[in-house]
Amino acid sequence: VGLAAGCSSDSEESAQEEYCQAGEKLENDLTSLESLDPVAEGTNGLESAITTIDDDLSDLADAASEASKDEVEALQDSVDEVESTLNDLGGDLTADNASAVAGAIQGAIDSANAVYTTLSDC
Repeated sequence: VGLAAGCSSDSEESAQEEYCQAGEKLENDLTSLESLDPVAEGTNGLESAITTIDDDLSDLADAASEASKDEVEALQDSVDEVESTLNDLGGDLTADNASAVAGAIQGAIDSANAVYTTLSDC
Protein backbone atom coordinates (compact mmCIF):
# COMPACT_ATOMS: atom_id res chain seq x y z
CA VAL A 1 0.00 0.00 0.00
CA GLY A 2 2.83 2.39 0.84
CA LEU A 3 4.43 1.75 -2.53
CA ALA A 4 1.20 2.42 -4.38
CA ALA A 5 0.76 5.69 -2.53
CA GLY A 6 4.32 6.66 -3.41
CA CYS A 7 3.69 5.96 -7.08
CA SER A 8 0.50 7.98 -7.00
CA SER A 9 2.30 10.88 -5.38
CA ASP A 10 5.08 10.76 -7.97
CA SER A 11 2.49 10.69 -10.72
CA GLU A 12 0.61 13.64 -9.24
CA GLU A 13 3.81 15.58 -8.74
CA SER A 14 4.84 14.87 -12.30
CA ALA A 15 1.46 16.09 -13.61
CA GLN A 16 1.74 19.22 -11.45
CA GLU A 17 5.27 19.84 -12.72
CA GLU A 18 4.08 19.48 -16.33
CA TYR A 19 1.24 21.92 -15.65
CA CYS A 20 3.59 24.40 -14.02
CA GLN A 21 6.12 24.20 -16.84
CA ALA A 22 3.41 24.60 -19.47
CA GLY A 23 2.00 27.55 -17.54
CA GLU A 24 5.39 29.22 -17.29
CA LYS A 25 6.01 28.86 -21.03
CA LEU A 26 2.54 30.21 -21.77
CA GLU A 27 3.08 33.17 -19.46
CA ASN A 28 6.39 34.02 -21.15
CA ASP A 29 4.89 33.79 -24.63
CA LEU A 30 1.84 35.87 -23.66
CA THR A 31 4.15 38.51 -22.21
CA SER A 32 5.97 38.58 -25.55
CA LEU A 33 2.65 38.94 -27.37
CA GLU A 34 1.57 41.74 -25.07
CA SER A 35 4.75 43.70 -25.81
CA LEU A 36 4.61 43.03 -29.55
CA ASP A 37 3.90 46.09 -31.72
CA PRO A 38 1.12 44.96 -34.09
CA VAL A 39 1.73 47.71 -36.62
CA ALA A 40 5.49 47.11 -36.74
CA GLU A 41 5.26 43.29 -36.71
CA GLY A 42 2.26 43.03 -38.98
CA THR A 43 -0.09 40.10 -39.22
CA ASN A 44 2.72 37.59 -39.83
CA GLY A 45 4.38 38.45 -36.53
CA LEU A 46 1.07 38.28 -34.69
CA GLU A 47 0.07 35.00 -36.33
CA SER A 48 3.41 33.48 -35.40
CA ALA A 49 2.99 34.56 -31.77
CA ILE A 50 -0.56 33.17 -31.67
CA THR A 51 0.57 29.84 -33.15
CA THR A 52 3.16 29.55 -30.38
CA ILE A 53 0.54 30.39 -27.76
CA ASP A 54 -1.86 27.82 -29.24
CA ASP A 55 0.86 25.18 -28.83
CA ASP A 56 1.41 26.32 -25.24
CA LEU A 57 -2.31 26.12 -24.54
CA SER A 58 -2.50 22.62 -25.93
CA ASP A 59 0.28 21.55 -23.56
CA LEU A 60 -1.38 23.34 -20.66
CA ALA A 61 -4.78 21.79 -21.39
CA ASP A 62 -3.23 18.33 -21.55
CA ALA A 63 -1.66 18.84 -18.12
CA ALA A 64 -4.56 20.74 -16.52
CA SER A 65 -6.54 19.23 -13.69
CA GLU A 66 -10.31 19.30 -13.58
CA ALA A 67 -10.03 22.25 -11.19
CA SER A 68 -8.36 24.44 -13.81
CA LYS A 69 -9.95 23.20 -17.05
CA ASP A 70 -12.57 25.99 -17.15
CA GLU A 71 -9.93 28.72 -16.93
CA VAL A 72 -7.77 27.06 -19.60
CA GLU A 73 -10.78 26.69 -21.91
CA ALA A 74 -11.72 30.35 -21.40
CA LEU A 75 -8.18 31.35 -22.32
CA GLN A 76 -8.34 29.18 -25.44
CA ASP A 77 -11.57 30.96 -26.42
CA SER A 78 -9.84 34.33 -25.95
CA VAL A 79 -6.88 33.28 -28.07
CA ASP A 80 -9.30 32.00 -30.72
CA GLU A 81 -10.86 35.49 -30.69
CA VAL A 82 -7.43 37.01 -31.41
CA GLU A 83 -7.02 34.60 -34.32
CA SER A 84 -10.48 35.46 -35.63
CA THR A 85 -9.76 39.17 -35.38
CA LEU A 86 -6.51 38.69 -37.32
CA ASN A 87 -8.26 36.61 -39.97
CA ASP A 88 -10.91 39.31 -40.39
CA LEU A 89 -8.16 41.78 -41.26
CA GLY A 90 -7.13 39.72 -44.28
CA GLY A 91 -3.48 40.56 -43.77
CA ASP A 92 -4.13 44.31 -43.86
CA LEU A 93 -3.12 45.60 -40.45
CA THR A 94 -3.22 49.36 -40.09
CA ALA A 95 -2.98 51.74 -37.18
CA ASP A 96 -6.77 52.11 -37.35
CA ASN A 97 -7.67 48.42 -37.10
CA ALA A 98 -4.80 47.59 -34.76
CA SER A 99 -7.04 48.70 -31.89
CA ALA A 100 -9.34 45.72 -32.56
CA VAL A 101 -6.32 43.41 -32.39
CA ALA A 102 -5.09 45.12 -29.23
CA GLY A 103 -8.52 44.68 -27.64
CA ALA A 104 -8.58 40.97 -28.49
CA ILE A 105 -5.05 40.56 -27.14
CA GLN A 106 -6.08 42.30 -23.92
CA GLY A 107 -8.98 39.87 -23.60
CA ALA A 108 -6.50 36.99 -23.86
CA ILE A 109 -4.27 38.60 -21.25
CA ASP A 110 -7.23 38.99 -18.91
CA SER A 111 -8.15 35.31 -19.37
CA ALA A 112 -4.53 34.37 -18.84
CA ASN A 113 -4.57 36.10 -15.47
CA ALA A 114 -7.31 33.69 -14.37
CA VAL A 115 -5.13 30.78 -15.51
CA TYR A 116 -2.16 32.18 -13.59
CA THR A 117 -4.15 31.93 -10.35
CA THR A 118 -4.39 28.16 -10.98
CA LEU A 119 -0.59 28.07 -11.07
CA SER A 120 -0.26 29.31 -7.50
CA ASP A 121 0.94 25.89 -6.31
CA CYS A 122 3.89 25.95 -8.70
